[in-house]
Amino acid sequence: MKITVTAPTGHIGSQLVPLLLEAPGVEVTVLARNPKKVEHLAARGVRVVTGDQLDTGSIDEAAKGADALFWLSGVPVNVPNVRAAYNQFAEACAGALKRNPNMRAVHLSSVGAQHPEGTGPILGLHDGEKKVNAAGANVVHLRSNYFMENVLESLPMILSDGAIYSCIPGSAVIEQVATADIAAAAAHYLLEAASGHYVVDVVGPERITYDEIATVVGQVLRKPVKHVQIPPDALKQALVSAGLSEDYAAQLVELDQAIASGRVDARVGDAEWRGKITFAEFARKVVAPAATSAAA
Repeated sequence: MKITVTAPTGHIGSQLVPLLLEAPGVEVTVLARNPKKVEHLAARGVRVVTGDQLDTGSIDEAAKGADALFWLSGVPVNVPNVRAAYNQFAEACAGALKRNPNMRAVHLSSVGAQHPEGTGPILGLHDGEKKVNAAGANVVHLRSNYFMENVLESLPMILSDGAIYSCIPGSAVIEQVATADIAAAAAHYLLEAASGHYVVDVVGPERITYDEIATVVGQVLRKPVKHVQIPPDALKQALVSAGLSEDYAAQLVELDQAIASGRVDARVGDAEWRGKITFAEFARKVVAPAATSAAA
């Protein structure tokens, strides 16, 4: 089986490729903008295609002869129109499927992608699911829950203020999932060779509040950490100051509000993949080392 992986250096792709290499008889190709970042994969026999996901020639070269494609839309945080950017990625994926009609796809989507409005950046994935389905006969959409890794974006404020800022109430509950568990789900469905269109809800092993997340982070860092709810306008300004575009910042604020209201909590997929990594385990293995490195 030949499998092509996009975004191989990100949180998910970097954990997905080694899982695929463990499977017997699997040949892996990765599409990477910077081949130096995947030299360790090339050393393990991975075919490396240098190029961009939005470049037709690069995609076609990477997808040549592939039985399955893992597609992750890596939209930059500085794009002026987030939904349009997600649609560009979806159209690129759809184009690859049309040109390779026998190729299956596993598409990384998001919890809440069933909604046509009110979910911020997820709206682009709502559009994307439809475009990819229209182009490919065999597609699995992984609707992942909120990444545990997102807490790392708050690390500077955790270290300086002992706080995680959000416009979500601390009492709000979410089934956060580690990207290692998302990678495991992606590997499973890439190797399974299922036919038809499927939606898989990918969730973590526990329902946890934002207050509890802050408490766990504080425990592993051995310092008080609290979840602090701030007004939406204050969050948007902080995100813009951090380098996000006005539209991306506004979309993330809308996503926070959707999480707070429970709008994206419903699971309506055809199947469920429940991860194994608890937030406490993630905090010990990922947050604590990242904090040590940041403080050095």
